[in-house]
Amino acid sequence: MSRGALVAALYYGLYLLPAATAATFEAVYAFWFASGLATATAVRWLWEGGNLARRVAALLLNAASAVANLLLLVSLHFQGAGFNAEFFFHADWQTLVAAREAFAPLFFGASAWLLLVGVWPVLFPRHRARPRPGIRAVAGLVAAGLALSAPVLSLGWHVALRIIEARQVLLVPKAPLPLLAPARVEEPRDLVLVLAESMEATFGDPEVFGRDRTPALSALAAEGLRFTNMHQVSHTGFTTGALVALQCAVAMGPQAHLRSLGDPLAFDARMPGARCLGDLLSAHGYRSVYMGGARLGFAGKGDFLAAHGFAERHGLASLAPRLEDPGYRSGWGLHDDSLFAFAREKLAELAAGERPFALVLLTLDTHSPSGHPSASCGPPDPAAGKLFAVACSDRLIADFIATVRARVPEALVALFSDHLIPFDSDLAEHLSRHAGQRRLRFTVWGPGLAPGEVERPGTHFDVTPTLMDLLGLDAFTEHHLGASLLRFDSPWFSRENPHALRVVHHLSSLVLRPGEEVAFEPDGPVIAVGDSRMLATGRGLRLAGGLFAIAFDAGGAAAAFRHFPGAARIAGGRAAGGFGEFLDWAAGRAVVGVSAHHAFNRRLLAGGGARGGDREGAGPHAGLQWFAGYPGTPQLVAGPLRSRVTVTLPAGAK
Repeated sequence: MSRGALVAALYYGLYLLPAATAATFEAVYAFWFASGLATATAVRWLWEGGNLARRVAALLLNAASAVANLLLLVSLHFQGAGFNAEFFFHADWQTLVAAREAFAPLFFGASAWLLLVGVWPVLFPRHRARPRPGIRAVAGLVAAGLALSAPVLSLGWHVALRIIEARQVLLVPKAPLPLLAPARVEEPRDLVLVLAESMEATFGDPEVFGRDRTPALSALAAEGLRFTNMHQVSHTGFTTGALVALQCAVAMGPQAHLRSLGDPLAFDARMPGARCLGDLLSAHGYRSVYMGGARLGFAGKGDFLAAHGFAERHGLASLAPRLEDPGYRSGWGLHDDSLFAFAREKLAELAAGERPFALVLLTLDTHSPSGHPSASCGPPDPAAGKLFAVACSDRLIADFIATVRARVPEALVALFSDHLIPFDSDLAEHLSRHAGQRRLRFTVWGPGLAPGEVERPGTHFDVTPTLMDLLGLDAFTEHHLGASLLRFDSPWFSRENPHALRVVHHLSSLVLRPGEEVAFEPDGPVIAVGDSRMLATGRGLRLAGGLFAIAFDAGGAAAAFRHFPGAARIAGGRAAGGFGEFLDWAAGRAVVGVSAHHAFNRRLLAGGGARGGDREGAGPHAGLQWFAGYPGTPQLVAGPLRSRVTVTLPAGAK
């Protein structure tokens, strides 16, 4: 074999390595080999042509395609899926730093591969005497490579899904909330919340693992209130997404007011406009502290906590210098025995200081793929794999919770598994065979809280409303996409397609064009304007007996929306700020809306000159009511909402 043939063969082998590594994931990646051969051949032909411009083009094509191949392989390895919103959210410098420390062999191996493939074309011989392949032949190979490229196909599929999701989404409007007025709770309870990395309740199921793999936590749970039907839903399967969802009762992903490179569904861990656990506690006089062994900068955790009530935040940077052995840590950060030691010190400080306080911890030892068990649990058992880390964390977490309950007996203590075991875990294949049995772990202990079991289905979104209920903050037992599981069924499961819900804090893109129809649907209820469908909602995901209205300006753009809750306010006169307040708000503007309050419906139709095809909606027996037009004028139509109703907005007020 000639030197040139050997160099080419080695290049093809290196270039196709990601495709070979990922060949078992999905059948579509069989195209990866064909596209790789086409692209690698185009790189070779461009370089061997001898022209400087062609050689530069060869290097650029080679580097760009190699990076794309490597990125897709990373996504497949860690998620079992191609490019998605979670992948792009984590694609930043902090993730590179974390990957270098947590997955050093893989990181440096991938870096070496990328460097080797990137410079390999310079080894190709330049055959000046041989006729150079024409530009059409090279362009054809490049086009074939792009058309069959797995990274391109994956990216295109991701973009297409995002476009479809944006069109099918059901908006959940939430008006900008005023600042929380500082208030003190009469009999406040301290809160200690332990978020256990990947410690799903499934580990306690003997049917899945042969025996209970978390006996200490299971025994402890028997003394508390156990929520045994907690499900993981979209955008909550990674740590920051889970942290945001459980604290804010809304997913980090579907936020229409967030923008990143023009993507209306982009992630933003800061969650501007959301009211989260730390905000609620701070407004009620709590000193809120977060402690976790990982870097605060990773995946935006620190930004989120700083923006939402946690004035004191401790991560790897502030805790590592306090270690007796600076080298005692895993690739992800501090081991859990170190974290709990520091947390015990902080607990003593908080208990001796001004009350109430909230201490939130996030563990690390059970992080994928194999876990990083603390040395205090003894030498790891290679045969047990990640189950050894699970057993270690079982003991450490149970010991810490027992300590909290003994030292601060009046505190509310909660344990929640931040998310289920991800795809890259050693146990993922085994758990996939028991997908229907997998549940999140959620248990609460507190004075006067009787042991028991709550079987209502719940999600991350129900955690904060449930904790608010247990802390006596009744005003927040229904919040965004969640509700207290002590009182209500989870609103998430009441929707036909809850994964399509998207909470928005404005409707700036909504335009009602002249002659355009508005549709009202009783299921929800829902208001449809153009391609946008909005859930008429007030508190949580329910209209809750009030009314919801959208006001449009003279140009047809949505100018404002508002929920008017409560029987007393709506039934009252102008002085009481009820019906009169609505008329003042809607004066001179076209409005569309839905009302579930009988007194308001009677007043609206009686005083507004409303007309509609079905006047049965007027009067004391009116139920769910739709209305459109100009309240207080003859240009208003309304009627009962018993089935889908379509109406054209009346002309302007005369």
